[in-house]
Amino acid sequence: ALLQTWVAPGTQAWVAGALATLRSWKAAQLALCTALGWAVVPGSLANYFTTRLPVGDVGNVAGALQALRARGIKLRDCASFGLPGHVRLGVLAPASQQALHAAWRDTTGYHHT
Repeated sequence: ALLQTWVAPGTQAWVAGALATLRSWKAAQLALCTALGWAVVPGSLANYFTTRLPVGDVGNVAGALQALRARGIKLRDCASFGLPGHVRLGVLAPASQQALHAAWRDTTGYHHT
């Protein structure tokens, strides 16, 4: 049943639409991170990416992550991947991107328009 549903025209149309939405959300999120002064690591083809935080704004990555978590934002520390100072972000809907922006602004005082 799963395979029959997967190849159905309606299912494939939904997948194509979802992919377009995800690409749009990712482009917006990458632009937001860049505007916040985060150094995005190029080359991600997935629905997540990594970026280096400008930790001078908040002291250190652990402090930044703790401050963001206090505001409901959870980012993956990439130190265990051999990328100290970096975090991994999943691509999220615009409302979640706005929440990330607000939490970063409240944590660091950095304003992006």
